[in-house]
Amino acid sequence: MNQSPETVAIVGVGLLGGSIGLALQKRGLARRVIGIGRKTSRLQQARRRGAVTETTTSLARGVAEADLVVVCTPVDNVADHVCAAVEAAGARTLVTDVGSTKVQIVAELTERLPAAARFVGSHPVAGGEKAGVKFAQPDLFEGRLTILTPGSQSGRQDVSQISRFWQSLGSRVTRMTPREHDQQIAMISHLPHVLATLLAAGTTSDQLPLAGRGWLDTTRVAAGDVQLWRQIFQQNKVHVLKSVDKFGQLLTSFREALDKDDMGKITRLLETGKQNRDAVGN
Repeated sequence: MNQSPETVAIVGVGLLGGSIGLALQKRGLARRVIGIGRKTSRLQQARRRGAVTETTTSLARGVAEADLVVVCTPVDNVADHVCAAVEAAGARTLVTDVGSTKVQIVAELTERLPAAARFVGSHPVAGGEKAGVKFAQPDLFEGRLTILTPGSQSGRQDVSQISRFWQSLGSRVTRMTPREHDQQIAMISHLPHVLATLLAAGTTSDQLPLAGRGWLDTTRVAAGDVQLWRQIFQQNKVHVLKSVDKFGQLLTSFREALDKDDMGKITRLLETGKQNRDAVGN
């Protein structure tokens, strides 16, 4: 793969995989976009949406002629699918993924992949709580951050090519070690899902009819795929626990301040929260 890949194979054509396919075709970046999945009905839906140009339920056939393979399956399956893609496509084909955990995936692939394999881990910080290709958007990655997490076997040229790939879809790109990624993402992505889920789970049925924009906005991500998030929490357990502990200390501090009518401390917490939120924008 020199500049744009001629043929891209997408393993798992859901929200992220479908959005990659739509973006590639909207921008004229690939001649063939091959959708690979287990269920024919979902692959047909992806083709009807225009996310892919062809489909197959055979991973080996789907990646055989690919210049680039993007694995968009749940994190528990990423390593197996990357290994299968490398075995079927050979060392010439560049492979990346979109998983939101990285330490376990990169470590396992470093151990399992042959030395000649070309794999670079990726995590586009995009998407939403809605799953499936019907929610895919060609502009999903525009202005969004994608984090690359090269392993010890990732070649410099391969990292540069994957970086250009995400940039070609409109994404901003940065690089982190897998450990740095999991630490930071635990706080900025995984912890918010924990909090949204617990808030939604703690709301009683008689309170739900009273839910306004505040509750709806705060709990939005709790509507995400349950099994996907179970896998994420399990793979990033150490850092999610640290983030929960840190938040627990902050919550205790707020409770104590409110109990003691320490409005000065309450005000400072409110101001810090507002400043941080305003700094990010919409």
